[in-house]
Amino acid sequence: MFKRPAVLVRTTVLTVGVIYSLVLLSAGSNSATLFRYLTSVLPALAVVLLLVWDLWLWRLPGVSRLTHRPRIDGFWQGSLQPTAESQIPAGGNRGPIPVFLIVKQSYWSLHLRQYTAESASDSRAYFWERVPGTSIDRLSFLYDNLPRPSERHRSSPHRGSCSFDNQSLCPSAIHGVYFTDRYTQGEIDLTFVDRSDGYGSFAEAQTHATAAHVKND
Repeated sequence: MFKRPAVLVRTTVLTVGVIYSLVLLSAGSNSATLFRYLTSVLPALAVVLLLVWDLWLWRLPGVSRLTHRPRIDGFWQGSLQPTAESQIPAGGNRGPIPVFLIVKQSYWSLHLRQYTAESASDSRAYFWERVPGTSIDRLSFLYDNLPRPSERHRSSPHRGSCSFDNQSLCPSAIHGVYFTDRYTQGEIDLTFVDRSDGYGSFAEAQTHATAAHVKND
């Protein structure tokens, strides 16, 4: 049922808030007043407000300017370009490498899944920061990469880090850099396609990208 920890946390917090409010209401049922009623339902209302903020409210243009939290959720298409110094095994792809990125985002949670024709990557930890003296909001994250079984004779699972610099609160393009523990590094350029998500493979993402471009032409 709970595919992501964030879903479990939201459900737990909401359940606890509602139960606490019901307990307060029951305890004061013999001397109910408007003030007691309002203070009793306050925990549940506070939890609901936090959930609304986390899932929707922070995305509003006026609100996002106050939080400096770029909205990058959705489906992205682009390419990876390893540097010439990257230690890529013989026969490996030296780029540019077509890539698709699917981002699931709320205010307090973020998950990025990236596909190439040879592997898939999932983010594990992330943080946002405002680059001092600029208008850039930088997203940095760690990720695990799992190559397809057909590629593992030359490409082993690995970990890496990546940073995206966002100069807009609702960007249409992203530029980033990455580094892996198998001594490869490079740059990534992405273009926003739409707000969709849920693609389970490179082929499925590629099919959607093709259909989206045909629709927009």
